[in-house]
Amino acid sequence: MNKHLGQSFAILSALFFTKSALATTNYSLASPNGQVGLELKLPDQGSNEVPRWSATLFGKQFLTGCALSLDLVGQGNLFSGAQLKSESRNSSNKRIRVLSGKVDYAYDNFREMRIELQAPGKDLVTAVFRCYNDAVALRYEISTRTKQKIVIADEGTSFQLAGNPKAFVQYLENYKTSHEHAVDVTQLNGIKPDSLLDMPATFVYPDGIHVAITEAALRQYAGMALMRTASDNSLVCKLTPRTDGTKVIRELPMETPWRVVLVGTSAGSLLESNVLHCLNKPNEIGDTSWIKPGKMTWPWWNGNVVKDGKDEPPIFSLEAQKTYIDFCAANGILYQSTIADNTTTPWYFQTKQGVSPGPDTDVTRVRPELDLKAIKEYADSKGVRLWTWVHQAALKGRVEEAFAAFEKFGWKGMMVDFFDHDDQDSVEHAEAILRAAAKHRILIHFHGIWKPTGLERTFPNLMNNEASLNLEVYKWGGRVNPEHTLNLLFTRMLAGPMDYHSGGFRAVKPQNFAAHFVGPNVLGSRCNMLASYVCFDNPNPMVADYPDAYANQPGFDFLKLVPTWWDETRIIASEIGSYIVTARRKGKTWYVGAMASKKFNSLSLPLSFLGNGSYSAKLWKDSPETENDPNRLIFESRTVTKSDALSVPITANGGGFVGQFTPVQTNGKP
Repeated sequence: MNKHLGQSFAILSALFFTKSALATTNYSLASPNGQVGLELKLPDQGSNEVPRWSATLFGKQFLTGCALSLDLVGQGNLFSGAQLKSESRNSSNKRIRVLSGKVDYAYDNFREMRIELQAPGKDLVTAVFRCYNDAVALRYEISTRTKQKIVIADEGTSFQLAGNPKAFVQYLENYKTSHEHAVDVTQLNGIKPDSLLDMPATFVYPDGIHVAITEAALRQYAGMALMRTASDNSLVCKLTPRTDGTKVIRELPMETPWRVVLVGTSAGSLLESNVLHCLNKPNEIGDTSWIKPGKMTWPWWNGNVVKDGKDEPPIFSLEAQKTYIDFCAANGILYQSTIADNTTTPWYFQTKQGVSPGPDTDVTRVRPELDLKAIKEYADSKGVRLWTWVHQAALKGRVEEAFAAFEKFGWKGMMVDFFDHDDQDSVEHAEAILRAAAKHRILIHFHGIWKPTGLERTFPNLMNNEASLNLEVYKWGGRVNPEHTLNLLFTRMLAGPMDYHSGGFRAVKPQNFAAHFVGPNVLGSRCNMLASYVCFDNPNPMVADYPDAYANQPGFDFLKLVPTWWDETRIIASEIGSYIVTARRKGKTWYVGAMASKKFNSLSLPLSFLGNGSYSAKLWKDSPETENDPNRLIFESRTVTKSDALSVPITANGGGFVGQFTPVQTNGKP
């Protein structure tokens, strides 16, 4: 940043921070480094208008005229005609431990403005604004009063983007959804009006400013979508309704989730942000020493087989389970997975309302053909842990009973699936699952669910959410191509860890793709698939193919050694839908992954992120033959320093690159 511009922002920041609360109807706030600014304008005395706010980055406005709005049954909009009761300021600069994420520590560094407002005959409400160096955040708070419960009819909080940026959005079919959709690329004014949009939604300006809208700390509240109004291009909050049509019923005091706008000068800067994590409350489960993230098998993806196209031995047999456990033990895969509740085939049935558990499902019993006791004993002897799957509806009304049984059986992790709704009841059900799972020392994946909101800080046993159209669909078709994945990295994954069914080792050219329920094909090169283990945030990624698919295969050596959570993350280069180059550090060793949707004669990789001294570099790259055989790659090793730069060719559409950089030992010291 220009030196004089930085000084100006520092002075402006100080003025914003000390402005008198009663001197004006305009209230300003700036981020700690002065780069992000926010201004709130209150309505004139006697007006029925609502307060509106705007935001800037380096003085350039990217939000303008955004409305505050919260409607209560019996009162209407609390902000309509509201006047100032009090104003206060706060700030924070704390280092927060991140247990298993993209960094070891996040910095909760913000300035806060609390504006207490009240309209005649209505409840007192506080609008809380925070300016981070890479985001603005807003929530509402209502304090205790004589009446202890409120009913929220709607929340009309809006975000009005300045100008007409390019938009990357996902349309939702309705409020009952698995949140698995393609990303539509258009201009802001080209977004279909009156259509539900999932979050995060990302917007790019011609000058390089990138903006993403999402929410954090979703608890005891309805999930939020967006909807564009045709009149002024505002994106208005739409809460998922309860069955009675209301949105939220809450005891007081209460606070809404945070409404968050990430902002930066590149797509990569949005991915580097830790604001969503910081906006959640600290760990509420106590001891976390038992939490062990790691890679996991997922036989369902490959068709529940052990060998190429063979369903013998049966997947639930002790023989098949031992084969998978041996594969895990030999290759550093911590978890072996299976579906084990007492359900006959099929394990679900389809209705007009969605997918429901089978009629005889009992999660406190194990399917009779699975000798779980013998399997657990064998897994324990090999240092492998067991993971399973459950339909969320099978837990309703018996969450504690179910997880007590799961602990007794020996399950260490669980995928909970098919929420397909983010109303208040579903949100509270998910939190009850996390609490019970933590009590019984079980890790959780959520599938068929909404985007994450940073809740893994509060419940560190939450490993990831799905909420993405991902590689599981290769069993039915080829909609998920490398460009789609590179769109999701800069939309959905901005919200947090994303499970993506990675690990398919049968790559084919697009014209040769055919859907196979058993042994699916994948699109993109082998190196592109390997790079997903670096580029995706996911402490519990799948190694989803069957054991024989990896035997003597190039690149599997990288998959075995790559970590799943990190001490530091840097996005070296990025363009939404086109490419990403990610560098991550674990201890003193760096790992790099590059994913691209198109060919690059030379993708430049400066190594300035490395520490001092020499590093031993192991490199897995697309080969000249990759365009015709996407499973081909070449391996090389060399010694490098941070002053070097690599030139990496991406030789095929959907290509990639991975590397490991380890400090060279000198006199026994790195």
